[in-house]
Formats: sequence, structure tokens, C-alpha cells
Amino acid sequence: MKETEHQKGDGEGHSRTYRQSFLRGAVYLSLAAVVVKVLSAVYKVPYQNITGDTGFYVYQQVYPFYGAALVLATYGFPVVISRLVANEYKTGGHGAVKELLTVAFTAVALVNFILGSLLLLSAPQLAVWMGDPGLAVPLRAMAAPFFLMPFVSVLRGYYQGMQWMTPSAVSQVGEQIFRVTAILILSAWAMAEYGPYEAGTAAAAGSFFGAAAALFILIAAGRGTRRQSAEGNQKQPFINVTYIKWKKHGSAILKGGFFVCLSAMSLVAMQLIDSLMLIQLLRQSGLSVEAAGTVKGIYDRGWPIVQLGTVLTTSFSLSLVPLVATAALNEDHILQQTYTVRALKTGVLFGGAAAVGLLAVMPALNPMLFTDTSGEAALQLISLSVLPASIFLTGAAILHGAGRGKSLLWLTLTGLAVKSAGNAVLVPAFSINGAAASTTAAFTVMAAGLCFVLYRMELLLLPGKRKQVTQLARWTAALGLTAVAAAAIQTGTSFVMTGDTGAMDRAVMTTAALTASAGGAVVFFISAVVIRVITKEEWRMLPKVGSIMDKLERKKGADRR
Repeated sequence: MKETEHQKGDGEGHSRTYRQSFLRGAVYLSLAAVVVKVLSAVYKVPYQNITGDTGFYVYQQVYPFYGAALVLATYGFPVVISRLVANEYKTGGHGAVKELLTVAFTAVALVNFILGSLLLLSAPQLAVWMGDPGLAVPLRAMAAPFFLMPFVSVLRGYYQGMQWMTPSAVSQVGEQIFRVTAILILSAWAMAEYGPYEAGTAAAAGSFFGAAAALFILIAAGRGTRRQSAEGNQKQPFINVTYIKWKKHGSAILKGGFFVCLSAMSLVAMQLIDSLMLIQLLRQSGLSVEAAGTVKGIYDRGWPIVQLGTVLTTSFSLSLVPLVATAALNEDHILQQTYTVRALKTGVLFGGAAAVGLLAVMPALNPMLFTDTSGEAALQLISLSVLPASIFLTGAAILHGAGRGKSLLWLTLTGLAVKSAGNAVLVPAFSINGAAASTTAAFTVMAAGLCFVLYRMELLLLPGKRKQVTQLARWTAALGLTAVAAAAIQTGTSFVMTGDTGAMDRAVMTTAALTASAGGAVVFFISAVVIRVITKEEWRMLPKVGSIMDKLERKKGADRR
């Protein structure tokens, strides 16, 4: 009896340790995703500083192709493969998992091989379509990462499916750190020795080295599990792969991977449309290839700003999505509605604050990041897209949690159609200001369509008209105060540091931008609390905010006593 109880205690202890390890790994994976997104946006600023607007244009022309491969290898295929691995391991053990991985690698390798080969072979013609034949070599170089991604995707999916999240998280962060470092070092060398097009090729090589680093990390992590897997294989029956399994698993991986990464691919797809259209449209207005490239490079400054803005704003709203998914799993429709409304409201609140804040501080932020004030109006226009993009990304995550991710296909295609048509109509008339406006319009249409889908699913409930007007007025007032405060602080800081000369110095602009951003954020939070834009209960749902409020209330209670 004692022995049985001891064994039971050991089993419970092992199970508890396993759950703790799994949860810790899941946290690592979530943090890794945030780090990857931040690094993916931030490094483009020093790259532009190193290569100039022309060099940045070259890189942004080829980057969307790598971005697509990265999304598939990080968010698409691994997620689907992990689900299949977990299911197969429960039903058939290591033997079934091994057969699944054979199908998974074949399917993923086929997709990446086709995409990589097409890019490699069609690079010269694609460069001509883009309006700049000089892009052929950088485009060919960007094909290389595709041939490593199948290994990376399948290994990440395997580890995640076996509930071992740490290798996948470490590989994502390691890939980005190694990639960013290699890109900056190689591009600096290429600019010093050759020129901006060679810097673009060097950056593509850096992306390949990043993928190689991720693969090395994943292989190294798996070496310690080989003996355990071999023992498991001896105990589990070997299951032959049938035509049915090839069709079932292959279809699930290809379709599932595509739908999972649709929302994450939206920013990359917008940049791809600009890569394919802008140079041709700018050249039609009379610009040379060199001049058009420089103008496009100035416009491309907006993308890292948008990427970083959406990462920071959705970090609040997406924290509520797991609660939506849990409510859906428990078939609690009322709770699912509640969390959906709160998540979207949070996305609107912080997305709006980020958008108007960027609009207000852009006169100082542009020279702070990119050394001069070129393209200020275009950057202000594209910064407004942070609001609808935040709503779309939050809503897309909710749809995935509710098992309705396929609805994103037509929403994304509609947005891309709006972007393409907007470019065609607005760029000839308004240059890069038109391209920025079409981006904001496209995300606005996507966000509105997504909210309509959630409304039809009865997940998004709208308050009465009077309450709608009241909430809109409060939100508008908070954003207005934020914009006025940020603009005033920026102007005041610049004037105090330079006097009435108005001379632009990067150090001055940096001080002005940072001071205005911090001041605007403080004003936003204070105004949101004072005029009750968001309730105390909704504040508590946000990461870290709830614990801070609890500490403040406990302190107040202690002071009263």
C-alpha cells in the first residue's frame, strides 16, 4: 500500500512538473513571438541609416519574399504540424509521429521548393516587372532561405506538438538576432565596398544565415532526445503511410498552414503589392529609376513604424484572446461575447492612441529615426493604419480562437484589392502620399469587414445608440487631448533647445520625439481614466495593469488604516 501511494505521489509530482514545464515553455514561445516582431521592425532603422533611402528601397523590394517564408515557418506550418503531432502521438506513439513527419516534410518542402525555385528562376523578369532590372541579383539571393525553411518548420512543429516549446522559442529569437546582426554587418561592408544593390544582396545573405542559425539550434536541441525517441519507437508499432494518410495529413498541413498565417501575412502582402507596383507608377509620372527608388525608400520608412506600432498596441488586446478561445472551448457564448468586445475595445483604444500619437510626433520622429524630414506627410498617413491594423489583427486572432479562421481569406483578398486599386489611382496623382493613403484605406476596409463578420457570428454586440455616441465622444476626446499634448510638448521641447532658429539637429529631434511620446502616453492614460473611456474592470484585464491597480488599492487601504 505504501509503495502504491509512493508511486502515485511520484506520478502526481511528475505530472505537476510536466505541466509547469509546458506552461513555462508556452510563455517562452509567446515572449519569443513578441521579441521576433520587435526585432523584425527595429533593425530596419539602422539599416536605412547605413544604406540610405536607395539602399532601403532595394531591401524593401525583396524583403516581402523573405517575410512570406518567415511567416510560414514561424506561424503557419509549425502550428498545424504541432496539432497533428500531438494527436498522432496520443493515438499511435512515436511510430505514427515519424510517419506524420515524413508527410509534413514532403508537403512543406514541396511548397518552399516551388516558391524558392520560382523566385530564383524568375528574378530577372520579376525585376523588370518591378521597374528596376538591377533588382535581379538581390531577388535571386532572397530565394536561398526558402530551401532551409522546410527543416525549420517541421522541427518547430514537432517540438511544439511534443509539448516542448523552449527549442522553438529559442530558435525564433536566435534566428532573428543572428539574422539582424548579419544583415547590418554585411550591408555596412557592402555599402563601403560596392553600393546599395550589393547591400540588398548582402542583406538577403544575412536572412539565409539567420535561417541556418535557427536550424542549428533546433538540431542541437533534439540531440538529447534521440535516445528517448529510439526507446519509444521500440515500444510503439510501426504504422505504414497509406495514400489516405498522405492525402489527409498533406491537405491539413497545406490548407491549415495557409489559413493560420493569413492575418500575419497581411502586412507582408501589403509591402509586396508596393514592391510590385510603386516603381512602375512613379516612373510613369516622369521619375528616373534612381529617383523613383529614392522616393520609394522614403515611403518605406513607414513600414517599420507601422509594424512596431501594431506589435505594441496588439500586445494589450491579444492578451485577452486566450480567454475568448477558452470560452469558445467551454461553449460559453456569453463569456465569449464579453471577452471579444473587451479585446476589440482594447485594440481600438490603444491602436487609436498609437495612431494619433505617431501623427503628432512624426515631425520629430522622422529625423530622429531616419536622419531627415523627407516624406513626413506620407509617414503620417501610413501611421494612421496602425488603428485599423490593430483591430484586424485582434479580430483575426479571435476568429482563429473561435475556429472560424477561414473567414479571413476573403477579408484579406478584399483588403489587397483595395490596396492595389488605391495605388493605381492615387500614386500617379499624389505620389507616395497616395500609396500611404491606400494602405490605411485597405486596413480600414479589412477591419470593418472583420467586425461585420464577428457581428454576424453574434460575438460582437453593439450598445444602444446613445451609449455608442457617448463612448465615441469620450474616445475622441481622449485621442484629441493626446494628440494636442504630444504636439505641444514636441514643439515646446524643440523651441527650448533651439530657440527661434528652428534648426534641425538629430539630438534635438530625438529629445523632442521621446519627450512628446512619453508626455502623450501619460495624458492618454489620465484622460482615459478621468473621462471613463475604459472601465476599471477592463483595466484589470490588461497584462500587468491589473496587478499595479491591486497594489495601489492595497496601499490606499493601508494608508487609511
